[in-house]
Amino acid sequence: MAKKKNKINKNIMPKEDNTEITYNNESSDNKDTDTIIDIADQSIQDENVPLEEDTTSEEKADIEEGTASDEKVHVEEDTTSEEKADIDVEAIKKKKQKKLIFRGLRILFTIGFFVFAALFINEVMIQPYKLKKSIEKAKDLYHYQASMPTMNSDNLLEDDEPDEEQGSEIVSDTTDNVTPTPTPDPNRDDLGRLRKFTNLLEANEDVKGWIRLDNINGENDTKIDYVVVQSDASDPEYYIDKDWLTHDYLKAGSIFMESSSSVERNSQNLIIYGHNMTSSDDMFHYLLKYNDLEFLKEHPVISFDTIYEEALWKVFSIYITPGNNDRDDFFPFIKSNFSSDRDFMEYIYQIRVRSLFQMDDIDINEEDQILTLSTCSYELKNYRTIIVARKVREGEDISVNTDNFKKKDKKEVLYAPSFYWRYGGKAPKIPTFDAALEDGLIPWYNPMGR
Repeated sequence: MAKKKNKINKNIMPKEDNTEITYNNESSDNKDTDTIIDIADQSIQDENVPLEEDTTSEEKADIEEGTASDEKVHVEEDTTSEEKADIDVEAIKKKKQKKLIFRGLRILFTIGFFVFAALFINEVMIQPYKLKKSIEKAKDLYHYQASMPTMNSDNLLEDDEPDEEQGSEIVSDTTDNVTPTPTPDPNRDDLGRLRKFTNLLEANEDVKGWIRLDNINGENDTKIDYVVVQSDASDPEYYIDKDWLTHDYLKAGSIFMESSSSVERNSQNLIIYGHNMTSSDDMFHYLLKYNDLEFLKEHPVISFDTIYEEALWKVFSIYITPGNNDRDDFFPFIKSNFSSDRDFMEYIYQIRVRSLFQMDDIDINEEDQILTLSTCSYELKNYRTIIVARKVREGEDISVNTDNFKKKDKKEVLYAPSFYWRYGGKAPKIPTFDAALEDGLIPWYNPMGR
């Protein structure tokens, strides 16, 4: 039994351990057994140490790997959080930008609405009201003054009558060679201007006359009943958008005279402009109705009084033409003065061949004065409708025989090239004034002294 135990001890003990073991003759079995067990336990413990170390290493590796994974997870989570934070910031920025855009659009829309509303109110309410008040004021000043009695011998007071004795003394002191002093015209002021314009001239020194369009019965069935003004040559179109009285902006403007025309110098062609206010029929809108033959027959005479002279004018030409030379086809109708009689008659010939109507009964000669009225029309962009009338001569019958008035065929009318380009057709062959006169094609010409 003891030998077997020793054998076991040799197998399980470490090689480097050379400790000699001595047994007494009478060794206790318990002691040997305890010793062997202790040695065996020690060996087992020694063998288990590397295992525990290996296990610990693996566990450490697992722990380290887990820790690394956890750290990676944390890093990824941190990265994801940062990305989410960036995305959230971007989303907030975009949301704010959208809000700002919508707010800006709202503000712009609101401003636009109020601007549009203001313009609309100004267009349909304020401007028409201002125009109405301006016209009424002019009429009040003009018609009130025109209705005032003039100073004449019937208006003299008894105290103003000359004393007979004084008169006899004056006569006795005078000689037969003294030229009598002319009696002042009671209807004119010191400058020779008609007194019926006094109030208007006091309101605005630019006043040059009054224009009115009645029918053959003397009724004012048109709205043309206006004061005419004229600005300085440095700003010839000043009144195109100005109130004649207040000088404030007025869309309809005022009826105004061409700067080259002069009532003081009595230009041979007095040119007057006015807007075509289609929305209200005001200013020169009614001139467009002259395209109708019946309207022409009902309104063959125009009244235009300058501040120096009252006059009636017989219509003899109605034509359309470009208002400027943008298309290189401008007819120079804006001509107030002429270099010679022939220059004047050539001008008359050119506006008659352009007339939409045949009105040969209204004759003209070199001594006549004409009135030209111009307003916008819409045959083409920037086109004008032109009405031309001759002043009624002294002693001439003011009535007009309209029975012979007729509308020309389109082929007979000379239009501007742009008109044919737009509407088709071909310009008629028009001879010169001299050639037409020689061929007897001008029945309306009434030479001086004929």
